[in-house]
Amino acid sequence: MKLSQAVTVILASAVAAGAFVPSVPSTQRMTTASKMAFRPLAMSDSAVLDAETVEEGAETFEFQAEVGRVMDIIINSLYSNRDVFLRELVSNAADACDKKRFLSISDEDAASLAKPEIQIKSDKDAMTVTIEDSGVGMTKSELQNNLGRIAQSGTKKFLEALGEGSADVNLIGQFGVGFYSAYLVADKVEVVTKSMQPGSTQLKWTSDASSSYTISENSGDPIEGSGTRLVLHLKDDALEYLEPAKLEELLQHYSEFVEFPISVWKEKTEYKQVPDEEANEDLGVDEEPKMKTVPETTEGYEQMNTNKPIWLRTPSEVTEEEYKDFYQSAFRASYDEPLSHTHFSLEGQIECKSILYIPGMLPFELSKDMFDEDARNIRLYVKRVFINDKFEDIMPRWLKFVRGVVDSQDLPLNVSREILQKSKVLSIINKRLVRKSLDMIRDIAADEDESKYIMFWNNFGKYLKVGVIEDSRNKDDIVPLLRFFSSKTEGEEYTSLDQYAEDMKEGQKQVYYVTADGKEKAKLSPAAEKVRSRGYEVLYLTEPLDEIMIESVTQYKDFKLVDVSKEGLELDDEDKEERKKKEDELNEDHKAVKDYLETALAGKVQKVKMTDLLSESPAALVQSAYGMSPTMQRYMKAQNVASGGSDAGMMGSFNQAVLEVNPTHPIVRDLELMIKTRGEEAEEPKNFAVLLYDVAALTSGYEIEDSGDFAQRILSMMTTKAKGDVRDAEVEATNVVQEPSEEENFENV
Repeated sequence: MKLSQAVTVILASAVAAGAFVPSVPSTQRMTTASKMAFRPLAMSDSAVLDAETVEEGAETFEFQAEVGRVMDIIINSLYSNRDVFLRELVSNAADACDKKRFLSISDEDAASLAKPEIQIKSDKDAMTVTIEDSGVGMTKSELQNNLGRIAQSGTKKFLEALGEGSADVNLIGQFGVGFYSAYLVADKVEVVTKSMQPGSTQLKWTSDASSSYTISENSGDPIEGSGTRLVLHLKDDALEYLEPAKLEELLQHYSEFVEFPISVWKEKTEYKQVPDEEANEDLGVDEEPKMKTVPETTEGYEQMNTNKPIWLRTPSEVTEEEYKDFYQSAFRASYDEPLSHTHFSLEGQIECKSILYIPGMLPFELSKDMFDEDARNIRLYVKRVFINDKFEDIMPRWLKFVRGVVDSQDLPLNVSREILQKSKVLSIINKRLVRKSLDMIRDIAADEDESKYIMFWNNFGKYLKVGVIEDSRNKDDIVPLLRFFSSKTEGEEYTSLDQYAEDMKEGQKQVYYVTADGKEKAKLSPAAEKVRSRGYEVLYLTEPLDEIMIESVTQYKDFKLVDVSKEGLELDDEDKEERKKKEDELNEDHKAVKDYLETALAGKVQKVKMTDLLSESPAALVQSAYGMSPTMQRYMKAQNVASGGSDAGMMGSFNQAVLEVNPTHPIVRDLELMIKTRGEEAEEPKNFAVLLYDVAALTSGYEIEDSGDFAQRILSMMTTKAKGDVRDAEVEATNVVQEPSEEENFENV
């Protein structure tokens, strides 16, 4: 595993802190090409190291390291969050317990010692936190090597000594600096230890993070069997760690799946039933004594890590109920039942065990922001110890909703075990997690209960759309999972592209879709009417994200995806040349109304053209091949305003639509008659033309730019119609008055 930048900083600072000091030449000669290597930095090492003569008149020097400076860097620069001190020290304790367990397999004397466990106790009066394990313990030489040498890992040496026989050991330590995280919260550390080796004495190691430490025999509170007791004398700004609740929180966060029992000393209040002496003073002989409930406070150790890491078991051993319970407890989702889960492992080049879940409901933090940085859903462990849940590259952001755990000893961590470095290992894990997530989604889609996928799509469909846009490698696997409303679906039913292809008309080679701001508006779209009236199914894209997404899906299998709201729509059942010839004839036959509309709507539309594709609507607004839909235009305007810009005129003439007119519609024929009878300069046909445009804009999904002007035109038409009706009524009334009654006619006779 490569050293991180943090190690480089540590070593570079050690060099900077020292000086080049000449010393006695060595008898062994070195060439100028020889490489210098760092060995573990020892607190007791001499400041001046040997030098040697390389050539006549030249000397070689080794770096002088000021250990106190290196300690300062480790304490203040290596770790970004001092809460991790408990994770590191508990991990060390777990390693000691695991070493003891391993050695006890073949050692009868060791097997008779106490079962390994870890206990943590705080003392508010003494301002100390004690972490004690009943693990393997240390001898004097091990204290010197493991604690007196920075960046020397006793765990790593233990594994190297075991060689091929280390398969059963679940050791965590890697870098040999975890112990020094104690100084994040403590200004003095005492280590009392007793080795499991026969005849070992109890020793005490003490240091205040300076350049020295002391080791002495200890006759204090004896350690039974073997083990190590760390006593942290807390700094004044770290007294929060004296609270058992704080320790419990950190243990549940970082170490809840450590194999060995971890217990915290805490007060517990229990309620007991005891006889009520006052109430029982006048108690009769045969009467039962009256009881009362009283609180009883006790102190003792309570185990924190009761959850079991089920990902380490084989899938066949885990029940569905256990998967559900683990999800609800690990992710604090008591009221959520996962839709699906997958349990798998990687072997060979990379070893990794994982469980992934698809939630049954959208996590609360994602309901506010679908890519919320605080939504940390993939939890990384190294041998059961929680490392972090903020690694961005472990899972693409379009799978932000997937929850799970990944446990691997191959994760490329930095020295503080807080940062995941980019590497081939990470890429392989990422690919497998994505593949398994897609498998889960396919399983839900294939379920006989269709409501499950509808629930999934309503909660997480947006994420799959983002996946189509951002993940070109997996785009072809995501597209079949997309769902759409269509002209043939009812209510909350969806269709897929595969289903659309199955239901195609004979000879159909295109998939038709329309963009709109909602399903109901898509139904009213005149553009959709053009193909729907001919029996073709139309997909409804009802969100701004859909239009961005569909740009990445121009073709599905052998079918081209076509936006019916674009100019120049060509249907599968028509010849291109015939279509152009027919449109040219329509434009020529209705040239007067076409030219009039282009003049009256100058600045509003790009051009006007006649079409016979519309069956019910008088007109429709369509965009040019590269224009934005009205939904996207509104979205872009809102984004521009949100960023401090102005929404006025930001789209320019580029997005001016084309007005397609149905010349056979009564409204258009009426307009044509107005132009002939009243002339092009008359006010009425002008208002009629603009109103025709406004209606086409509304039904096509556009907004009316001047709502006041639109209202005035409506009122003008209503007034004209009302005046006409009044005049007709007056004429009818006059005619009725002038006609004689039957009686008058009889008298005249």
